[in-house]
Amino acid sequence: MGFIDYAWNISLQRDCLKLRMLMDSTLNQPTLEPDTFGYTIKLPTAHSQDPEKISYLCYNFPFNRGGKVKIGRLFRASVLHLTTHTMLPLSKERVAPKFSSNSILQVFAKTLAVDMCVNAYIQTAHRDKLADIAYANTMFFMKLKPCERIMTPSTRAMAALLAKTSTGIIKGKLDMELENTVNELNDKLMTLKKAAASSFAGNTVNIEGLFDETVNGIIAELEPFGPFLETPSLPHTEYIGPCSIINQMDVQQNHEFYEVFCKAIQTLGGSILNEVDFDALWQKEQEIEALQAFDSEQYQKTKKEKILSRIQPFAAWTRFKKVCFPEEDYTQYLRARTLIQGSSKRLLDSLRVAQNTLDDDYGKDIGQLDLPAVIQAIASKKPATDVFFKEEYLKQSFAWSIVFDTSASMQVKGEYARALLICVAEAAKELLMDPGSWSLFGFNDKFYILKDSSEAYNRQVRARIGGLKFEGLSYLPDAVRVAGQVLTKRFEEQRVLVVISDGYPYGYANMHPALASTVNRLQKQGVIVIGIGVETEKMSTLFKLNAAINTQKDLIKRFAKIYTDASAALLET
Repeated sequence: MGFIDYAWNISLQRDCLKLRMLMDSTLNQPTLEPDTFGYTIKLPTAHSQDPEKISYLCYNFPFNRGGKVKIGRLFRASVLHLTTHTMLPLSKERVAPKFSSNSILQVFAKTLAVDMCVNAYIQTAHRDKLADIAYANTMFFMKLKPCERIMTPSTRAMAALLAKTSTGIIKGKLDMELENTVNELNDKLMTLKKAAASSFAGNTVNIEGLFDETVNGIIAELEPFGPFLETPSLPHTEYIGPCSIINQMDVQQNHEFYEVFCKAIQTLGGSILNEVDFDALWQKEQEIEALQAFDSEQYQKTKKEKILSRIQPFAAWTRFKKVCFPEEDYTQYLRARTLIQGSSKRLLDSLRVAQNTLDDDYGKDIGQLDLPAVIQAIASKKPATDVFFKEEYLKQSFAWSIVFDTSASMQVKGEYARALLICVAEAAKELLMDPGSWSLFGFNDKFYILKDSSEAYNRQVRARIGGLKFEGLSYLPDAVRVAGQVLTKRFEEQRVLVVISDGYPYGYANMHPALASTVNRLQKQGVIVIGIGVETEKMSTLFKLNAAINTQKDLIKRFAKIYTDASAALLET
């Protein structure tokens, strides 16, 4: 269970079609954006600065068990906060306002208001999770610059209000006018929070109306402190713009930290007993899960490096920029899968019929009698001629490799092409049964490993399919060469290479002769090469065995027929 799996396990949003969650190593703060289906969340990853330190968000921790546990708390707080956004009964422009240099104050006001609704939801429905949110809020407060060290009046006002709403405390000193303004706005936000909590408890409340009223009130009160140059936010919450209110000092979890934490959890609507052991607020299972996420990430990294070291030599003499794994996007896989509507099951049935036809070994008409078969025929009083011993039959062994074109020209086919790949992959999973007997690759001007033969067709592999982007050039001959070389190292009796593309290789000169040469060489080595054209007849000019797929029925009928004919021809040789 890596961090992305951990995020899905603790997510409050259970509808995987409505929410996309991605890990992004380039981010320092999570992001939340609306999309066509719902929302997309991108979460930053932890970075190891040296063997003794690890950083997450803007915080540094010792690279040991304690540091990992603390990062786990921040990670849970971030996922809880962001996924709760997607649960709110508010419009997308309220839930995830877009940052603009012309609307800094408006975005800040909307974000504060929606955060109150988020906290109200967690307080009402998941009170046991408040400790993680309070911990993250406290970490922010300890890293926050005191108000007197923030020079810009607008930023000082926003930072003070952010601290007040998250921990109940203003850090540093403010002049009387600004302090009164902050306290008044905090009261308005707390009124919105109480109304939202009442709504989540089942009472009838005009949340959107009160939300807009609160936002307008914040804008009206803070506008005199302009101009507005940046948008402060808590590091574990969604990024809404640049800000400079965080200092560079490491956080010390001392007595002051504990006092701020107590105030923060009270501000969220929770409570804490006096003299309670701070670490006892979290269940032991939560610590173990965080440690498992770290260990799993390291294991997956080591496993990927091992797979890459085995595949990269096959690509040494190709023009691919690199051999790599794509990013993982399980939601995009699910969204594409809805387009095939059971086609993988029908394709599987067709391929099974084809395979059974090739494997049938009918009874012999002459030879040594099979006594039990004779007795059964006499007892049933039905004529039978297959009462002789059959020759021992050894079932064929199979190895498949599926190669999928993800170049820019395939962008026109888009999710339909991805759905076809899923259909073929899931049929292969059920047909071949042994996960070690098939592999799955993608390509453009890079070569992507989607499923190595050492891997099961699990959620991670599916997420890689969803993470593919249609971009770059199309090095089709190179992809066929690499996948074909991997297949020729196999010892199965039947080896099949399936290429799914639009049939437009592009990127360097003489690609068609290079492809023809590669395919001929593979065929001489006993590899069956089948080209699947996505809404195109172009593959017929590149592959002898080919099928143009315009509908799901085409895939089921034509692919199964080509596979049957090619397998039968191979058996005769």
